[in-house]
Amino acid sequence: MVRDSDVLVREIILENFMSHKYSKIPLKSGLNIISGPNGAGKSSILLGLAVAVGQTYTERSRKLGDLIKRGEKLGRVSLVFNNAARDGKRPIAAIDADSVVLSRYLSRDGNYWHEINGRSVIKAEVTRLLERLALNPDNLLIIMHQNMIDVFGAIDPKEKLKMVEEAVGLKEYRERIIDAMQKLSHAMSEEESIANLLARARETLSYWEDEFKRFERRRELDGKKKDLELEYAWAKFGKQDESVNSIKAGLHELEAELKEIKEDLKKATAQEKSQEAEISELDFEIDSSYQRLIEQERAQAESETQAKLAEDLKVSLEKLRMPEMKTLIQRLDADVARAKTSLKEAGPRAKTHEARLVETKKKIEKTREGYINSKVKIAVLNFRTDLVEGDIKKGQAELRRAKRELDEVEAEALKLGKKVVTNRKPQDVMDELRLVNVQLGTLADVSPDVERMYASYKSTIKELEEKARVAEANRRRALEDLDLRKQKWQDEVNKLLREVKLEYVRMLEKVHATGDVKLTDPQDIEEAGLELSVGFRGAEPQVLNAYTQSGGERTTSLMCFLLSLQRRIKSPLRAIDEFEAHLDPRNRETIMQSIIDSLKGEKTQYVLITPGRLVHIEQVPSVVTVQNVAGTSQAKVAS
Repeated sequence: MVRDSDVLVREIILENFMSHKYSKIPLKSGLNIISGPNGAGKSSILLGLAVAVGQTYTERSRKLGDLIKRGEKLGRVSLVFNNAARDGKRPIAAIDADSVVLSRYLSRDGNYWHEINGRSVIKAEVTRLLERLALNPDNLLIIMHQNMIDVFGAIDPKEKLKMVEEAVGLKEYRERIIDAMQKLSHAMSEEESIANLLARARETLSYWEDEFKRFERRRELDGKKKDLELEYAWAKFGKQDESVNSIKAGLHELEAELKEIKEDLKKATAQEKSQEAEISELDFEIDSSYQRLIEQERAQAESETQAKLAEDLKVSLEKLRMPEMKTLIQRLDADVARAKTSLKEAGPRAKTHEARLVETKKKIEKTREGYINSKVKIAVLNFRTDLVEGDIKKGQAELRRAKRELDEVEAEALKLGKKVVTNRKPQDVMDELRLVNVQLGTLADVSPDVERMYASYKSTIKELEEKARVAEANRRRALEDLDLRKQKWQDEVNKLLREVKLEYVRMLEKVHATGDVKLTDPQDIEEAGLELSVGFRGAEPQVLNAYTQSGGERTTSLMCFLLSLQRRIKSPLRAIDEFEAHLDPRNRETIMQSIIDSLKGEKTQYVLITPGRLVHIEQVPSVVTVQNVAGTSQAKVAS
């Protein structure tokens, strides 16, 4: 049993709208037939309903200002919704009133606005209100104006399927698939994006890895350089220390040499003095020997003279042969003998003195030679002493300088680090240090941020790899979810079409036709479509289109299909204007009766506009007749 509380729209009110000055059309649950002759203003009622709810098709097809009654500046269409509580809840929960009036104002100046219960609202609020009521005015299956049956028949199978899905409440399955496809697309895009980022990051990491190896090599070389610089500093210290020790050793040698020279000088000086004394003694001895030799020679000469004188005198005396001379001669002989004896003795003595003199001369010459040598040696030793003392002073000065340099080198080395022991020469260390510097020169372009960048990219890659795993898992889940939703959509759509097909075939039998309802491209939701086929008077069913069937056949087939959908359409309000435009009387009567039969006991409001004759309408809940009197339409509820 249909109750008044099941009514959604209580009234349609037209004010200064088209041919209506003021018309109030009450509606009830179930079928509402609006009848009247052509030009009476029937279609204006459906058009007013469409304008009130902001149907896109209506607003695109004509200028709204042209819908205002001629001679008037402002028009209004209103729908009075039943908002009485049902099972404790109001259909429009946000409005605490039993009635909700949705009005659309039309002005000649081009201003159009909506009001809800006298409050001006924007189009978005109207859309939200209709969504709460599950009323979509833009679906052709909900509000069908004149000739829109043909429009529905001519639209693309894909769009036709979408309209059916929306009308029967399967739109959410498509939306879920689209949402899943978007999620999958997003997941794939994200996975691809992450893969691209990962590839670029790995490529970049490869660069930074090579740079990091160069950085590590540079760090290794820097460490080696520091070690070599430290080793070089202490090697210089060691060399300088060796130099200091060498200078010290040289000084010790010079000091020892000086000491030895001084000892030699002392000995030479003593020897010189001894030789000088010996020379003095020898000179004295030579002088004495010369004196004795001279005396001996003088004595010998005297003895010879005496002997000669004695001989001469003896000869002279013997010539005289004077006796008295005999004694004298004897004495003379004795004198001659003595003189000869003296001469005989003086010769050896003279030779002895001469030999001694010669020996003394040789000795003194030798002594003088030794003395001269001693003098020379002393001079040499004094010269060497001066040289060695000069060298010692220079060495001492050099030692002080070397010690200062040693202290400086040690201080510089200590700045670099603790003392290290090395057996290498500074030059050897420096050669290696130069080689290290050359190697470091090839690494001079290494960025100081290498380590941070390398670590950063390694961390980034780990994060991206984890994100890639998550993205892959998300893609798999999204794909699985999409497959499940597609399957669910296919199951629901196939179930719907199976049920509709049975009803469609049953309805076609009443008009002596056969047909089929088929889902095309079911695996691809974007390309899937609804295909209707029909065959009249025993002909094989053909795809329904504008080229195969006549206008009446298409209208009959489409009405049979629409009627097969009736019990499954979720909209609380539906309307159709002059479905019978191309139907012959027999088919019109059959379709009309089918409409009446299919809507018995239905809560859904169905507005049917027809200019044809009404028969068998005893059980129709509401019949409104429209007439045009003197250019103004008048609506009246039939008794």
